[in-house]
Amino acid sequence: MATLNETFRSHWLISIFGLALFLAGTVVLYWNEGRAVHAMMALDEAYDDIYSIQFTEEEQDQTFENRIVHISGPILVGEPLTEPDYNIQLMAVKLRRRVQMYQWVEESIEHNYGESVGTEQSDSRTYYYTREWRDKIVDSRNFYNRHGHTNPTHFPIESNVQVADAVYIGRYELGSELKNKFQDYQELTSDIRPEDSSIKLHLGLYYHTNDVFNPVVGDLRILFSFAAMEGETYSVVGKLEGNKLVPYVTSRGVRVLLVYPGPLTVHEVFKLESRTQVLHTWWRRFIGWLLIFFGVTCNSKILRLLLLRVPLLICLAPDPQFPMTGNFVIAFSLALINAAVAWILHRPLIGACLFLAGASPYLWFTRSLVDYHRLD
Repeated sequence: MATLNETFRSHWLISIFGLALFLAGTVVLYWNEGRAVHAMMALDEAYDDIYSIQFTEEEQDQTFENRIVHISGPILVGEPLTEPDYNIQLMAVKLRRRVQMYQWVEESIEHNYGESVGTEQSDSRTYYYTREWRDKIVDSRNFYNRHGHTNPTHFPIESNVQVADAVYIGRYELGSELKNKFQDYQELTSDIRPEDSSIKLHLGLYYHTNDVFNPVVGDLRILFSFAAMEGETYSVVGKLEGNKLVPYVTSRGVRVLLVYPGPLTVHEVFKLESRTQVLHTWWRRFIGWLLIFFGVTCNSKILRLLLLRVPLLICLAPDPQFPMTGNFVIAFSLALINAAVAWILHRPLIGACLFLAGASPYLWFTRSLVDYHRLD
């Protein structure tokens, strides 16, 4: 059997790369779990301090200054958002303009399996050119064959998002950060055609072109969408500062500012936010575990030699015939133990459960090994 030093020398590059992946995964997991702990504690603190304002109470002279409050009701917009060139006028929190340009796009393949129209062959690579609607400028100066495939260098009309200046629920104004949280865009459709005859309306899209069905490079098409139409009911949570709703900052410095569609109670709003936080946390956990798994896989030979030197850890050494199984178990255990470290100070019960789950493969293998020796 090769020594540890010989194994590292023969696989030093992949080992260092694997170690970097392992460290990156560890950092991601620890940061993610710390973030999850603080987010959960922030929501708990906010939930304990919150007061739900009812519209029947608005007329009463009650003071909620600098308190975290929950308000649910229909959206009111001070002035409409407009796009005069397209005869659009809308009472909404946001109006988004998405601009696309018809452009040349270069694609390539490694080997040429037959020439076709619009292709250029160079050595073992074949380039071909198509025209597509794109949101960003495609730089045709980098094309292999620039002749006849020239794109404009800028958009004559830029994509844009308009935000209403004054938005209210009841008599309480929503702050700028709260308005930015409205992201549930819906496509805007209209039958009112623009006064400019050079702008064509087709299937809800506005085209700057002579022929909608045969566009040329440089033509534009524009799609409008909106978020939170006036009259739609939303539930928001934030701190009341004057007459405006702004982020609530917890004792740990975490900002709490929530908005969800529908007439929701305080409990329902916090339940939805907790569910959202859990989904994000698990997604980042998966990323961290994946980095650790690949890091362990890159160092499986070295790891096996190290574990074989420790009698109590021999059972965890990856089997050369089934290395992926051992790598999976080791990565899973290390990820859970890493998560346990972040939780154990703030939520000892959760941290202890995670630690036991991470140590369970070791305990199970050790117990099996002890039983095997007893049978002998």
